[in-house]
Amino acid sequence: MTRLLFIWCVLLVACAPPRPVVKIALVAPFEGRLRQVGYEAFPAIRLALRERTAADSAAGVRVTFVAYNDDGDPATAARVARNVALDPEVMAVIGHLVFSTTLAALPIYTQAGLPMLAPSVPADALPRDPLVFRMGPVAPGRNPHASRAPCSALDPSWAAVGWPFGACIADAPPVAELPNAQRALAAFTELSLGPLPGPRSIVAYDATNVLLDAIALDSRAHGRPTRAGVADALRRIRHDGLLGQIAFDRDNAWADAPTWAYGQ
Repeated sequence: MTRLLFIWCVLLVACAPPRPVVKIALVAPFEGRLRQVGYEAFPAIRLALRERTAADSAAGVRVTFVAYNDDGDPATAARVARNVALDPEVMAVIGHLVFSTTLAALPIYTQAGLPMLAPSVPADALPRDPLVFRMGPVAPGRNPHASRAPCSALDPSWAAVGWPFGACIADAPPVAELPNAQRALAAFTELSLGPLPGPRSIVAYDATNVLLDAIALDSRAHGRPTRAGVADALRRIRHDGLLGQIAFDRDNAWADAPTWAYGQ
């Protein structure tokens, strides 16, 4: 009897239909002077995805991750965005973490019906669009915090991100200043093979978890997630992230996104 039960269980597993595969994409610079942008984000996204996969919280789908290099160049970003949009398994994009490249790629994603989460770019610098979820701060005085780190702690690429608020304003602090971020990113170096997490690691980790929440919500409601379904789910997400509760307003902006002022 035990042998028959074992064979029956094996047959059930073998005959079970495979879970649908969907992808999330990161597009960021991984080469050139802005390469630190991508290398802070990449391991954090992998870490968030690994944790959620282990918890089996994707509601019946298998979520995989693809990353693309845009060199921090608007023309390259537009070309890469077209390739990303052509992949029907990509449900949403996290990118491009630099103002000029985000702006160049945005119309390509929206034309393809592909939702984009846009962290590390000021919300007011991006056009309002139903498929663009603006995770950067709306204004510097809305939810301000002070960082103990000096302005010199901000790497030069922040100047290219497009903050209009001042050279020492960012959307996240050093990881050491947030105990919850230290805990969440404790395994970061296992995936980065040495380099430590930075402020963009925090926002990338939060963006990934928001997106995974939306994919799970759409999957539970409709079986297999779609780009339109994920976009609709993103509008209803309330996620307790490392930087606070993340929720999008009617303009797809995170109204309570914090800013961090670094010292002089």
